[in-house]
Amino acid sequence: MGVIFRKYMKPRFFLFILSCILLGAPQQSKAQFWKKLFGTEEKKKSKKKPATKPKEKPAVEAGKKKRKTLEYPASKVKTRYRIDVLVPLYLDELVQNNKVTFKDRKVPEKAVTGLSFYEGIKLASDTLTALGYNADIFIHDITQKGLSPEELVKSSALNESDLIIGALQSSQIKEIADFAKKNQINFISAISPSAADVKDNLYFTMLQPTLEKHCERIKEAAVKKHGNKNILLLYRTNNSVDSVAAGYTLQNDEKTFHKILWNKAPKRSELEHLFDSSKENVIIMPVVDNSFAESIVQQLSSWFPEHRFEIYGMPSWKFISTLRKSEAYPNIAVYFTSPFYYDLTTSAAQTLASNHRKQFGGRMGEMVFRGYEVLCWYAYLLQRYGTIYNARQSDNKAAPFTKFEIKPQWNQQQHFLYQENEHLYIYRYQSGSFVVNAL
Repeated sequence: MGVIFRKYMKPRFFLFILSCILLGAPQQSKAQFWKKLFGTEEKKKSKKKPATKPKEKPAVEAGKKKRKTLEYPASKVKTRYRIDVLVPLYLDELVQNNKVTFKDRKVPEKAVTGLSFYEGIKLASDTLTALGYNADIFIHDITQKGLSPEELVKSSALNESDLIIGALQSSQIKEIADFAKKNQINFISAISPSAADVKDNLYFTMLQPTLEKHCERIKEAAVKKHGNKNILLLYRTNNSVDSVAAGYTLQNDEKTFHKILWNKAPKRSELEHLFDSSKENVIIMPVVDNSFAESIVQQLSSWFPEHRFEIYGMPSWKFISTLRKSEAYPNIAVYFTSPFYYDLTTSAAQTLASNHRKQFGGRMGEMVFRGYEVLCWYAYLLQRYGTIYNARQSDNKAAPFTKFEIKPQWNQQQHFLYQENEHLYIYRYQSGSFVVNAL
């Protein structure tokens, strides 16, 4: 009875847990993390393309075509469920000959996200056991030989699964999503904001909203508060991801905003006529690259200290450290969206932190929360509604921190694409302090 926690890994995993995780893994470089999520690495010889309207828009638009009704098979209610968790732990690299390969008790950056996510999954399994859930949870280290997503599918290792949770990168998603569709098994993509060209898949759900969704919602927030007559759009096209973000922001609003192209930094004299020192100057800045975005904010603050600015940016801005300095940008309020906010002062967060210290030690990062809540919530949906719980995902009361809003996404031709979490918070930073509200 209860939750059985199993690992499809080599025996030395236990040495790895004791000698590595219990030391407390440091947090991954945040800028690098968002680069990986949004794919901001660029090929040196690739040509830069201007902002264009994306081919597909997974959002609801008025049209002549009628959307089809989503039809799922009957749910299977079981006395015990199997949940498979796919997570990159890099065990073969980090532990060799029964010894850890890294020095100074510092886990390599590439392994931190997976380890933290695993810690959250493990803590969630303890919670589910205490609640009397009946589940078998299998952990697959997808970096090990024979356990890549492609190999797991080919080996039939996931055939008996009732739910697949994946902490996968975009290139690994399609294989599992296709398998999930074919076998009518729900697949939760827990950390990637990429849809990986998945279409017409009733069983694929993204918890990390796409970049397009962030651009839509930050634009809506700015227009709702300030109207759309006096908003400036500051963008660039000589960076691939920033160019795409600009295209998303301009969708259906090409003529709404006064546009400032910042491929090359303009002179102060070229900008001063655009700003008014007697009122707030509102700017939407779809720039994902943190360093570049930070340099623009610094420039505007330095050039126009007597002006007040409200700047709406991207979710990656959460990792701009200067926003948390009280002396930085006193005349600028910065807004950005994020699907997650974990208030460490709540009793639930404090309980989780206490359990984490006892079991793993070290500092608890965001990925611990992410792993914890995705397993807790989806195990609850399985337990209450069976294997096909999809029409019941509005029941989010068992999600301990984030009240997920899972919504179907459609392209412009009204063809169904996948399910996506649309729950977003908006952060507002000024003079080192911040407030968070749900959108």
